[in-house]
Amino acid sequence: MKCNKFIVFMIMTILEVRGEFISDFMYRNSFYDNRATLETNVIFTSNFHSVIDCASHCTRRDECESILFNMDTHSCQILSVRMDVMSDTGPQSYLGWLYYERRTGEPIASLTTDLPGTETKTEVNTEIETETTLSLPDCLSWNQYSGHWYFLDGTLRTFNESRIYCASLTPPSYIIEVNSEAENEWLTNLANHCGLPNEYWLNGNDTDNSGTFTWIDGKIQTTFTNWLPGEPSDAAGVPAECVVSATGVKGVWLDITCASTRRVVCERNF
Repeated sequence: MKCNKFIVFMIMTILEVRGEFISDFMYRNSFYDNRATLETNVIFTSNFHSVIDCASHCTRRDECESILFNMDTHSCQILSVRMDVMSDTGPQSYLGWLYYERRTGEPIASLTTDLPGTETKTEVNTEIETETTLSLPDCLSWNQYSGHWYFLDGTLRTFNESRIYCASLTPPSYIIEVNSEAENEWLTNLANHCGLPNEYWLNGNDTDNSGTFTWIDGKIQTTFTNWLPGEPSDAAGVPAECVVSATGVKGVWLDITCASTRRVVCERNF
């Protein structure tokens, strides 16, 4: 009972500072979304496919303390400071910016120090940290859901390239196979949480153009489907043998050519 109460206390502490953990390396602090800082605090600015790519560039640089990623333009700013009342120079010139800070390994309570209007809590035990962070999807690592593990990658690839990519991971995996409405909704929430509400490959195909899709790894016909009205349908007479989930439109499914490029969520059973 004491452990459960402590976990609740930890979750409330995280919510109070408006922090959201996205990986073992970075966490989101929405207090500084759409805020700007001095140009001298910006190590470099570039465009990346996703917040995942932006964050990975930060973790490779010792001098990087935080990032700003724009969901609309995919612009990434690598910062040498943690935003606070001194480094905050006011609002950005346009919206869409999400702010993430690099983890330091310090107790969660210490993360509240620079946030205006928050109260630092000292009775925090970092041993419970892992339990609390698992409740939110991790955009940079594997996520467990309903007995399976999932990994989101924002790189655009063809269907076959995505199959090869998933198989190359450790442990080997396959393109996600959605077998229920709950799993389809979970995929949609994962993509939106990570700032990538786009179309994602599903591991089914219709090689005989019968309109019936079969899961490649499970080797069974799809029982659950979430087709957009009018789908599946070949586009402009070109056989559309592969299927995607449009996570930005409630996860509806469309059939497209396998040579198209889309993002992927890899799935493994252990």
